[in-house]
Amino acid sequence: MANKTEKPFGLNWLDSSYYETLLPSTPWQNIYDMISPELAIAVREQFKVPQRKQMLIELLGPQFKRSYLPDESDDALILNPPLMAEEQRKKLENEAKSWLQIKMNEIALKKKCAIKTNQSEDELSSEMKDYLEHTYNVVSTSLDRHLYLKQNNINFENLDDDKEPQSSVKQNDLRDALRKKKSESNEKTMPNLSSEFSEILSESLMNILKKDPRRIAFVLQKLIGQQLSYSLRLFIWSDILMRHERKKIEAGSMPIDIDLIVRKNFANGVSRGKNELKISDPSQTPISGLIENGVIETYSKVFCLNEFLNEAHLRQTMRILNVFYCYSRDYEPFYIYWLLPFQLTFRNERSKSELIYDLAMYLDLYVKNLFPIWNEIFTIAAKVVQDLSINDLSFYEHLKKISKINPKINSKDFVNEIIENEQKKTTANDETNVIRSKKELLTEPSIFVRKWIAEGFAGVLRKNALLYVWDQLFMSLWSSKDFEIIAKSLLYLLKNQFIKAKDHDEMRRVFLEGPYRLLTADIQSAFMHLSSGGKENEVAFLNTLNSNEDGSYYAKLEGSKSKSILDPIGIKDVYLKLVIPKQGLINDFDSTRIIVEISLYYGSQRLGKKQTTAIPIIKDVKPSIKESKTYELMIPSEKLVFEMSELKQDIHDSKGVFAIITIKYPSLSFSDFILGYCKMSIYSPQKIGSLSTWEVINGRVKRLLHPGAPPEDFEKIGSIPTASFKDRLGPDSNVELTLYDPNSESYFRKSKEFI
Repeated sequence: MANKTEKPFGLNWLDSSYYETLLPSTPWQNIYDMISPELAIAVREQFKVPQRKQMLIELLGPQFKRSYLPDESDDALILNPPLMAEEQRKKLENEAKSWLQIKMNEIALKKKCAIKTNQSEDELSSEMKDYLEHTYNVVSTSLDRHLYLKQNNINFENLDDDKEPQSSVKQNDLRDALRKKKSESNEKTMPNLSSEFSEILSESLMNILKKDPRRIAFVLQKLIGQQLSYSLRLFIWSDILMRHERKKIEAGSMPIDIDLIVRKNFANGVSRGKNELKISDPSQTPISGLIENGVIETYSKVFCLNEFLNEAHLRQTMRILNVFYCYSRDYEPFYIYWLLPFQLTFRNERSKSELIYDLAMYLDLYVKNLFPIWNEIFTIAAKVVQDLSINDLSFYEHLKKISKINPKINSKDFVNEIIENEQKKTTANDETNVIRSKKELLTEPSIFVRKWIAEGFAGVLRKNALLYVWDQLFMSLWSSKDFEIIAKSLLYLLKNQFIKAKDHDEMRRVFLEGPYRLLTADIQSAFMHLSSGGKENEVAFLNTLNSNEDGSYYAKLEGSKSKSILDPIGIKDVYLKLVIPKQGLINDFDSTRIIVEISLYYGSQRLGKKQTTAIPIIKDVKPSIKESKTYELMIPSEKLVFEMSELKQDIHDSKGVFAIITIKYPSLSFSDFILGYCKMSIYSPQKIGSLSTWEVINGRVKRLLHPGAPPEDFEKIGSIPTASFKDRLGPDSNVELTLYDPNSESYFRKSKEFI
């Protein structure tokens, strides 16, 4: 058992949750009793070498030894100097930990206390399911208490355990209150859409990851599609940037501070560069004039960079690029774009002088390890345009048509690599054809998509949108698929504006200035929609700025009318408990005929209807009161998914979005015989900027069933049904199901493996 004086996670609420799950009366004890005997047998086979034996005994702890290895000798001196050097002990400890981890996983799989990636949680043992449910409840309750204390500025450490404040506020109220409470006065430490709620969760999550860094792969897969908080962004970006350097270290070697090694190597490289260039200040290299001109010109002429056009930012950018050149002898104008997201993210972690070197180091790691090569950029852009020609031919043909009307070519819009790489493909030999080829190239819509990608979208997006996009790219390890999805999201979100464009100049303006005017929430909705396999022709409706009354794209944003978007929702793992009266309307009740129908409503507006098609599985049948039978049925394999909807603006319903669930029993005598029904809330309202949206209430939900058919007025449906058999259902009949976000689940299935 763990020592309660230790603080494994460094946070009171998290540490207390951890120790509560380990109490003798909790489900963990059953898991411990299942795994420990077999682990003890496997451990004994490793006892031939005294040093290895002693290390395993120390790692397993005194309680395990007393319970399962009582007769084994314990000699701690053989692991300490002078009998063993500290370096040798560390190596032995790492080997023993690795062996224990592998063996524990083998036994856990055997005992169904763990599952493989291709397995379902349904295959876990009942003991493990109990443990997971108990742990979830403990952590959730403790977190809500912690949020309440934070919200009310109560210092947890100064509380008397016997005088803890009792909150009458519901859990969801606590979370909603903290979501809405923005830390406006603390912009420097929590910029970019970070709320106090997200920062608290991020702090807890990072403490868990620091304890077990291997879990970052699982965390990344769960966070894909979400905007990272400030602190979590720092953590994840840094980890991904260092990942390639970490791979260079041999597996099984002693743990090292890879961050420290990379910094030392970079500092040594800068020192060598100073000597070779014969300069005393790495921020003043022989090409400092070239860099200065490039930075000033870029920030002056690029529309979305104008907000950073101040002396302090420009000087910082010049110094970083000079230090980077001193280290690598490399400079390209597009590095100005690639550097910006790092400047926005890592801006307050160190002193100004250290920050310059850190940002130059991060840029070097990014250039070497993450950004795609030029041929890959061209391939991604080609796929985006090809997709447009297949899925929206009229949109594609419109762009091709207007791109040739009154073209005004400005080659400075594009980095040289975009033009030069494409020109290499021409087979023309004479100068006239080369000039014509270049002119035609610079009018093509595809070249603008290449520009977006080549600049890492930093040349067209506003700050918060840029950081969101880079969050997704970092979490996917800069996969080409995500580049493609982001480019498609921007293209289709701007469809209405492109359709209004009449010639090349107006098309160019939309390509170069349009993305900046998009809302981050809309880009997020489009990204999640396409990532989960949504249709491209639906993306344009996600642009909440498309409803300007005057029809002008460049009208003031304040004049736009907001829409309300309902994200997709999934329903799965349906469980039914049906109390069927013996003298009811149904003779010879056949449970395999049961159909569960779910209809979504927003006020009087019906958003959709789905029903199960799978045959229910009988879990149990037993006698009940009043000569009735209780049937417990499951429909575990079927998933009902409702696609994204747009709510009508003229409907205002205080009850929100809800589902009417009816239990049907089709028969020869009754075509639509309804056994019972219930009403269930399935979304909670959210507000992101001008976008009204609804968040899926994830998790298991249980409701009692009313007998008979639902009334026409859904307002009359209460939570407690009439306690009489009627002729259909008896009391305690209920339905239980799981609500989930199909976007997250679909993307999780499709996401790549993280190492």
